[in-house]
Order: sequence, then C-alpha cells, then structure tokens
Amino acid sequence: MGKERKTSKRIILKIVMWICILLSVGTCTRYILWVSLHRAKPNNQPKHSAKEECYFKELEKRNSWKNPSRYLYNIDKKGEALVSDSVFLNNPYAYSLRIDIKDSTTFFSLPSKTGDTIALYLYNHVVDRNPELQRIVIGFSYIERINERASIGHSRTEEYAVRGKRIVKLKHDME
Repeated sequence: MGKERKTSKRIILKIVMWICILLSVGTCTRYILWVSLHRAKPNNQPKHSAKEECYFKELEKRNSWKNPSRYLYNIDKKGEALVSDSVFLNNPYAYSLRIDIKDSTTFFSLPSKTGDTIALYLYNHVVDRNPELQRIVIGFSYIERINERASIGHSRTEEYAVRGKRIVKLKHDME
C-alpha cells in the first residue's frame, strides 16, 4: 500500500511538472510572437521614382533649400489619414512634401504662389496625374537659432485637393 501511494504521488508529480513545462514553453512562445508582431516596422515608403529624384535635386539647387522629403499615406473617404503599416498606391492616398530652408530671408520672402507651382508640377509631371492621388501637402520649414541652446521653428503649409483633373487649394497655414 505504501508503494502504491509513492508511485501515484510520483505520477501526479510528473504530470504537474510536465504541465508547468508546457505552460512555460507556451507562454514564452506567445511572448516571442507578440514581440515580433509589435516590433518597429522598416520604412514603409515606396522608393523614390526617377522623376522624384530628379525633381528633388532641382529643388535643392535653389538658394538655401535643403532636404526635400516626401511622405505618402493612405486616406479614407473623409480625407483623414489611415493608420497602416503599408502605403497602397492603388487606394486613395496623399502626397506630402517637406522642404527645409536654411536662410530666414529666403523663408520669409517666399512668393505666395510657390506652393501652387510645386503642387502643379508634382501632379502633372512627377505623379503623372495618378487617379488615386487625393491630396497634396506642401510644407516649408525654417529653424531660427537664437543661441546654442535655443531655437524657434517657423513653418508654412499649403494643402491642395485633387478634384477630377484639377488641383484646388484648401488651406494656407503659417506659424
């Protein structure tokens, strides 16, 4: 009778031990999968086209214009940005172009039609009137250095909606 209790205790102990091992392996596996799914994603932007590269080089040749960069994002029917890890150019999307300006005189003397000209050129020649393009956002920024520890940022943003084959100016914002 004593041996039966020891063997039944041993069997129960082995079962409990295997359950603990399987639970810990399952927990570790779930954690590893969760971390891999929520890890930072690589750059989700499509590569620049040859036309974009050429146009960005032309923009950099202008006096004090530096680092033109574009950002594409999908939008919904209301025009709001969709939260997504990928950009699909066969769905409605927006094209955002940012240009850093290194000189205050250049920034504050930008003609009011500069954004209009850039938006028209982007739509007609760079994007080739893609029917899924719904919005173009052009932004200029200038950072004024006050001293080595302080700076003030200035920006100018212009938004355009694509309606049919026309571009309509929506907003002009200067900060």
